[in-house]
Amino acid sequence: MSDLQPTPKFDVSTLRLPQNFGETLGVKKLITHIPVSKPGAERFFRAHPSVSMQFESLIYEDKSSRDVYVVLPALGDALGRLAKPVVLYLAVDRRGNPFLIPVPLPGPNGSRYPWHESLAMAVEKSKTDWVRIAANMTAGVYDLFVASADLPPPEWPDMEMDAIVQIAFGGKIIDTIQHPVIQALQGKV
Repeated sequence: MSDLQPTPKFDVSTLRLPQNFGETLGVKKLITHIPVSKPGAERFFRAHPSVSMQFESLIYEDKSSRDVYVVLPALGDALGRLAKPVVLYLAVDRRGNPFLIPVPLPGPNGSRYPWHESLAMAVEKSKTDWVRIAANMTAGVYDLFVASADLPPPEWPDMEMDAIVQIAFGGKIIDTIQHPVIQALQGKV
């Protein structure tokens, strides 16, 4: 016979990690990539309501690579109609992933294409509600869908717009007439 004493009852629940264990370990997600794009049809999003989280600029989208460049305003003429005046809105999806939505500005006559106008309306609505958009090819607009559930508020990145734009466009800034994009579009390379 053994003189082993029974061990006290062991409580496994004291070792379980809580669902939010990442928050309790002092871990912070580092944002290293911020896409510049319209949200996909299945993606609910919110746009930041503050004007400080909007940025008017010129952009150029390389259709073959799908890269989006921000363009120095003084170089807009070098790109002609390929430089698009937009407002970039900071948005997040349900998972807290940030992205910039480029919404074309109205033309000189104050009007926009129906696609652009419906996108602008969706972004405006997304400042107060979770929304998603889907292309309606027949009508030539984006259909707007508002979440039916009372979803939690968005989690915004703790960053200034300067840092957001720097991450979104790092290395994709057309800031000189010698930039390879301008050189290629002018047939010089």
